[in-house]
Amino acid sequence: MSTLTKTVPNAEPAERAAAALQVLLPVGVGVLAPFLDPNAAAYAGAGFLAGATFAGANYMNRLGHWANQLPGIDIARAHRDTMGMSTITTGMGLALGQLGGAEATDALMAGALEPTTIPGILSLGWWAAVVFTGWRLRRVFGNRKITVEQPQAPGPAVPVNSGAPGPVSLADKMIAAWGRVISDPKSGRHKNQVLSDVVIYADRWEGRITAALGDSVNVSKESVSSLFHRPAECIDMKYGAHSGEALITVWYTQRPDLDPSTLQGAWKRVRARILPKTHLEDVGEDVNTGGQVARIVADDDLDALPRVVNLGELAGALRRSIDLVSYEPSRRDTRRAIIRVMDHNPLEAGHDFQGLDSLKATPGGWVNIGKIVSGFPAKIQLFDPKLGALHVVIAGTTGSGKGGTGQMISLAYHANRMAQIYGDPKGASNPAIPKMAAYSGLTQAGAMGAMRLSWWALQHRIAEAARLELKNFEPTATRPYCATILDEAAQMLAPGAPNRKEAVKIVKDGASLTRSLGMPWVLINQTVNLDQLGSEQAIRANLLAGGTWIILRTDRDQVNLGDLPPGFQGIDPSLIPPVWAEEDDSLVYDPTMQESDPRRTFGLGYLAAPGGRAGMMRIATLEDATEHIRPEHVLAPIDVPWWGDEAYMEELAMTPIPGFEEKDGEGGTGEAGTSFPGVDLPKAKELTSEEKVLATLRDESDPLYVDMLDQGEEVGPDDIDYVERGQLQAACGVAESTFANVLNKLEKKGQIHRIKEGKTSKVALGPRPPETGETAA
Repeated sequence: MSTLTKTVPNAEPAERAAAALQVLLPVGVGVLAPFLDPNAAAYAGAGFLAGATFAGANYMNRLGHWANQLPGIDIARAHRDTMGMSTITTGMGLALGQLGGAEATDALMAGALEPTTIPGILSLGWWAAVVFTGWRLRRVFGNRKITVEQPQAPGPAVPVNSGAPGPVSLADKMIAAWGRVISDPKSGRHKNQVLSDVVIYADRWEGRITAALGDSVNVSKESVSSLFHRPAECIDMKYGAHSGEALITVWYTQRPDLDPSTLQGAWKRVRARILPKTHLEDVGEDVNTGGQVARIVADDDLDALPRVVNLGELAGALRRSIDLVSYEPSRRDTRRAIIRVMDHNPLEAGHDFQGLDSLKATPGGWVNIGKIVSGFPAKIQLFDPKLGALHVVIAGTTGSGKGGTGQMISLAYHANRMAQIYGDPKGASNPAIPKMAAYSGLTQAGAMGAMRLSWWALQHRIAEAARLELKNFEPTATRPYCATILDEAAQMLAPGAPNRKEAVKIVKDGASLTRSLGMPWVLINQTVNLDQLGSEQAIRANLLAGGTWIILRTDRDQVNLGDLPPGFQGIDPSLIPPVWAEEDDSLVYDPTMQESDPRRTFGLGYLAAPGGRAGMMRIATLEDATEHIRPEHVLAPIDVPWWGDEAYMEELAMTPIPGFEEKDGEGGTGEAGTSFPGVDLPKAKELTSEEKVLATLRDESDPLYVDMLDQGEEVGPDDIDYVERGQLQAACGVAESTFANVLNKLEKKGQIHRIKEGKTSKVALGPRPPETGETAA
């Protein structure tokens, strides 16, 4: 046995040349581009487009099996990140040189000398990308020492002047050793199974094993382990294009999928306990978090990944806290998802509020209120041009950022010239919101008054819409959107709250009737438990179907995970830590070391907007919104004729709404329908499934359309107001198996009709008009 110790390059000359080209090409192209004649420039542009297409497909791992036959494809795949950056910087140099000439090239190359100018900033970014590419490739240009022990096979000595070539590189020597010990046709352990195409990297070497024609590769890992003195678990072998070919990888260092500190290594635990029949692809570094990001892909015998994963269990299997793990299912491909394992949460640093103009809504009603962990903006939809105003629910325990989130939502309404009615039973939860509201009711009695005014304003808009035959709400300066914000909602809606039944009635009407009338509701509460929202399934169903839910950290003993809305399954908000994790978790106190103060995870939680999935996000940091308030943006619903008559408004605020006027003297609740001494009121009869569907459909439909049906007016196809089947089923609470039969019975009776629109089914009250020409769902 002989031992060879030698300083060798970390990579073969071909890989070094490819790395050098990636670093030098952007600079060279940028210098030469202005001096190309039109024909050469056209050829250069076509060549760049072809190269960029290849680099892009290579970066996204979208090259087909045909690419396996290309020379140097292993180098291209190993360098796909740096090739992508080099392609971008080369394209910038080529485009500026051809379009702007030498002057533009000078600005790109030398603009960094004036970093305060726009060309200087562009130049700095370009040079940073070029230098970063070289820094990422630094290992390719380095050298290392390696020791290879090889058995000496007996054989005739080769004369010095015989002309027979000897091994000239480490790869050649490894192939020669393989030939003597494993593939030798007479004495080899696995005869005629030849090693070729050896490529040496800093942490491994790879090669191809080819068997004789008609044979299969059967080289054992033990034979390779004995020859190259590497443990069998550091050797990976798999078949190539056919059984007579195998690809071998021998790792010098511990394989990533065997290192439990890496995402690949920890995935064995995840596969065994959380996500069986899955594997990782495109594993890479996440520069935003210092951790790793990868695609989760279902194996061939698994058709789809689960849409919901228990995030607490997933974080435990990955040995991370819940705020350092993100699972994002693909919205289009059910067999793929994105997993992020972070060393630090990028949301920890926070991000300052960018001013009132940053909350200006898009034409579709979307505004950015913060960031999600992937770096994308956290968006909510205030209104929809077709659906109308959309509700918002905010939940979180004390200190979680619930007040700051409510302030941000109110400021978004303010930025988009929406009127606001504010009720706060505690009296001083958020001092900035009353300054933006058209009416504020503080303390418990004041909050009840604000809710009553909201209800009366709703009654006016319902009557006005019926009188003027208004269908879709069109906001104006005199008839704006008008949101009702109820802080600490449980103090008005939970069991034992004064005037609870009246408050529940107001919120129920608001949740179910206000969207098409421009009057959304915002409920702010410590929990999302149903009993804290009035114990009314209709309230929860309409809030689910018509808006955004933001859930911050919630105490475990308060949260009922069964009450979480769709998209939050598998997420336990109580696992959000109250403070960000600290590095100095020492066992013994050291008085010489200064301890840092804990920093709270203020504003950290999960957001689910319509059609989306809950994502970890953090609200933009804003201590007090007062400085951003613009007096001209404080609007009131002056389309309500009595708005502005302070005496009349105060009377409405102090008077229970119709049906809740009766009082019982001592100990009375002021709620209609309560028990009275000596009187046993009959309990309300429980509705049948058919009655529930019809009642919910009436609540969900446009009041104008319902009135036309009730009055027997002629209804044209354009007047019909349809409700999506899924929305109706969620709102009425009837089980799916029963729901389908109920729809069939009601349609046969002529009480409803259905249409098919794309892949969805819609339902409307009344029989089908003969001129619609639709087919039943």
